[in-house]
Amino acid sequence: MTRALKERVDSREAKREPPYRTTMELTPEQQKALAEKLGGIQNYNPVVLREMARKDRRFFAPLIMSILSAEFRGIDFFGRFVVDTEDEVPWHMTLGVARQTFDESRHTLLNMKLLEHLGSSVGEYPDIILGPQRDDIPPEELDPAILLARVNVALEGFALTTFEEIRALAEQTGEEMVAHCHDYNMADEVTHVALGDYWLEKLSQVQPWRKERARAAQQEFETNIAMVRQMARSYMAASTPSEATPSGNGN
Repeated sequence: MTRALKERVDSREAKREPPYRTTMELTPEQQKALAEKLGGIQNYNPVVLREMARKDRRFFAPLIMSILSAEFRGIDFFGRFVVDTEDEVPWHMTLGVARQTFDESRHTLLNMKLLEHLGSSVGEYPDIILGPQRDDIPPEELDPAILLARVNVALEGFALTTFEEIRALAEQTGEEMVAHCHDYNMADEVTHVALGDYWLEKLSQVQPWRKERARAAQQEFETNIAMVRQMARSYMAASTPSEATPSGNGN
């Protein structure tokens, strides 16, 4: 008898080289260096960085790293979803999420190459983590439908909007390579959101209670993301040019 996928893969948490590292895990010296690069560690936020990149192309590199952080986590999440839910969801759904894992891998490679194009590399800037991580989600919220609502519908929808905004910014500022790559990424995100919508509806037809719980989880996540965006916009509106960006001339 063929063993299930989760019985054949390493159950340990995913690793990356260089290792995952958030701003909270930086040493005081590293935090100081990051603050000097960005004009303050509070500027390490994708919404703020996008506005900073509008004025100075140097900030495209940390902006792309903030996106790349999510792509790395996407590989981890969707790959684990394929393994952990194999016996709980239709086979065609497993195939769809496996394809999505491949898409996240392609996005990761594109953004790593973009970092090199912009004169940076993985490890220069820390990782930005959006939303709760798998280990932080209560067991009762690990239902496939709820995970779909949180990630495929809400988070991937947020990613679609973010990619569209970055592509528009790149076109306005002459960063053709950034715009070109995010055009590809956007095309994938459209299918990811559609995949989430489709299978959320299918799973809810079998067990109607899932729809209400999934909707609540999605709304909670979208509210939190909206708060992050609003806080960043408020900060940018309140900041003077000297506070919002570090001194020095752009390239």
